[in-house]
Amino acid sequence: MNIGNVIKKYRKELGYTQEEMAKRLGVTTPAVNKWENGNSNPDIELLAPIARLLHISLDTLLSFRENLTDLEIEEMIHKMDKMFSEEGFEKTYQWAVNTIKEYPNCNLLIWQIAVMLDSRRIIGMCENPDRYDEQINSWYEMALSDKDEKIQHYAADSLFGFYLRKKNYEMAEKYLNYFSDYDPMKKVKQGQLYMKQGKKEEAFEMLEKAVFSEYTTLNLAFGIMITKALEEKDHGYARFLAEKMCTLASGFDMGKYNECAAMLNVVTAENNVEGTFQVAKQLLNNVDTICDFQKSQLYKHMKFQEVENPYTEEMKKELLEGFRNAEEFAYMKEYEPWKKLLSGN
Repeated sequence: MNIGNVIKKYRKELGYTQEEMAKRLGVTTPAVNKWENGNSNPDIELLAPIARLLHISLDTLLSFRENLTDLEIEEMIHKMDKMFSEEGFEKTYQWAVNTIKEYPNCNLLIWQIAVMLDSRRIIGMCENPDRYDEQINSWYEMALSDKDEKIQHYAADSLFGFYLRKKNYEMAEKYLNYFSDYDPMKKVKQGQLYMKQGKKEEAFEMLEKAVFSEYTTLNLAFGIMITKALEEKDHGYARFLAEKMCTLASGFDMGKYNECAAMLNVVTAENNVEGTFQVAKQLLNNVDTICDFQKSQLYKHMKFQEVENPYTEEMKKELLEGFRNAEEFAYMKEYEPWKKLLSGN
């Protein structure tokens, strides 16, 4: 937003006419009109009086601290996208330079403009794309300094991608430090970096860790949702989620035990006698599969301490003890197949 638009916006908010504003500043009405239409700018000695009259700071008047809304940014990026096809890369680039001068503190806009230019040059929309490296990267660095961690993350991701393409792996790794160690994407990008460096074993191990971590996260999320659904007596939804959780365990090669474990809470909440019997039977019969993921091809580059689960018999005893004595299974006590299952016969 140029200075004329700023003046017009705040003048109208205060309810002044152009004539009233001109009188208060000691200028002519046509002068105010020219400012607002972008035909001329106020003399420098008038900037402070204008700011005071409009109850704004000089920074706001000069658009140094203006924050654009998400919708305004979206509209500008849409305009930029259209310019690429209608006016070409170079003219769009010059528009971008001028726009960033106008909004030097809107880092989200700056990052998005840089991404648009970066992607277009990658696909060959301009000649000698390398000559834009310094400017585009300087915009990424500007966004990287933002206080908003989300914008920092976006910029670091873009810089990582740039240096990976340039095969400057040392610089690419530098920008990985902006990713949290708890962010699965850091593992993915580290794996990507290792792959580019020819470190195939390290790459697969890191990527497999990302897959394993994602399963853990999803499994926890489903578990929380199932618990809440059961608290609200929404057994149908809980069963739907448990089925998804079972499918998840199968897809991630977590073993037969984990594939059926999620359903236990559901059938118990339903007081489903046959369902409880079938799930309990599957759990008891598949305790030894709880660590099957260690033998899966999906995680073959990961290092696990033991392939065998040393606690199989202990876990089986604990399950049986729970089934026999837990109050939540009281509805099962008269069911003959249940008695037989728990007796070990």
